[in-house]
Amino acid sequence: MSEITFKKAAEEGGALLFRLMRSLAAMENGESRCCGLTVSQGLALLAMAPGGLVTMRQLAEALAVSAGTATRVVDNLVRDGLVERMANQGDRRYVCVRPTARGERTIKELEECYRRFWAMTFRSIPTNRLGETLAALELLVDAVEKAEAACCRTSQTRSTHIKEGAKYELAKESG
Repeated sequence: MSEITFKKAAEEGGALLFRLMRSLAAMENGESRCCGLTVSQGLALLAMAPGGLVTMRQLAEALAVSAGTATRVVDNLVRDGLVERMANQGDRRYVCVRPTARGERTIKELEECYRRFWAMTFRSIPTNRLGETLAALELLVDAVEKAEAACCRTSQTRSTHIKEGAKYELAKESG
């Protein structure tokens, strides 16, 4: 195999990742719509899944959106009976949100849709290449997070929340 340059890797890898992002966006649209939600609403519910109760600020950071956008998403979830707002017991200036019983059922449904999708996806990879695939994905995610932090100056809180969410998913899968 010939040596690949960073330029060629960026061009070919960028094209492949663009294809991947389009496929994932289409999948997310389909999975969220199967529950009658927009992608933003589905992601907001999933961001609440690990702990159940989050502040609006934490939710906005987890979704990488403004507080106003997070509020609009939550307004619709509250209207649909999937989320409830409550004053933070420690400091009533802060509003927390958590899924209702119906919201919890919807989260489970969304998680199951994602599990089925990823199981089907990884089943199409030869068994002897699964470890190599996961190692490459981990390298790629780390590289993207570093580039994002350097380029876009995203908050460390968002990256930490996302990593903790991934650990939660892994723990749920193995538990």
